[in-house]
Amino acid sequence: MRKLAILQVIALAPFCVSFEALAEVTPTGVQVENTAYGTPANDMPPGVLAQETASGAPAEDATLTPVVLEGETGGTATGEEWKSLDLLGRTHLIMYVDTGKRQQAMPLIDRIDALTYSPDKLGVSFVINTSATSIPSFMIRMMVKQREKANSRIRYVLDKKEVLIKEWDFTNEYLNILVLDPSGRVLHRYAGEITEEYIDEVMRIIDRAVENKG
Repeated sequence: MRKLAILQVIALAPFCVSFEALAEVTPTGVQVENTAYGTPANDMPPGVLAQETASGAPAEDATLTPVVLEGETGGTATGEEWKSLDLLGRTHLIMYVDTGKRQQAMPLIDRIDALTYSPDKLGVSFVINTSATSIPSFMIRMMVKQREKANSRIRYVLDKKEVLIKEWDFTNEYLNILVLDPSGRVLHRYAGEITEEYIDEVMRIIDRAVENKG
């Protein structure tokens, strides 16, 4: 068990160094809901499937069930509580991923890093599901805290009890993406492979949302 934990700590090393991705092979099937600002479903890039909202999942134009991550359920990299209601007042991008699949987010994070919008206009939360790892939460928090210091645009959050999977119908299989408008309305929801085509699409959605061109 100790050997397994050591190997998992090594796997988390990118959080405290360059955080650069190693190539991961993921299935090509992608599920995405149509977006308020994005490309219509029948014009989406190859491999992207339009899908009706699953029962309980936040659809576009819906608002999210308020959630709080604190204490045993998680919180920020600095140990503070994370409340979804605090996201109101600006466009917000939420990325949610299982610890072992966090590298899927790197191409999108690289594009987010290049944005010049002020934090008052665009907030970014990167939520990591830590429920399936044997690595102590304080170690993961220490690693992502270093990453957050290097890039203050992105706020790193730990979900220790799969709260967002239960409340917002996220999945462990892929990177989950939500784009919210300043009122908390869901503009875009996605769970799937992160391709260059998709990154271009979600960046357009973010740009239009921040510039209020909807």
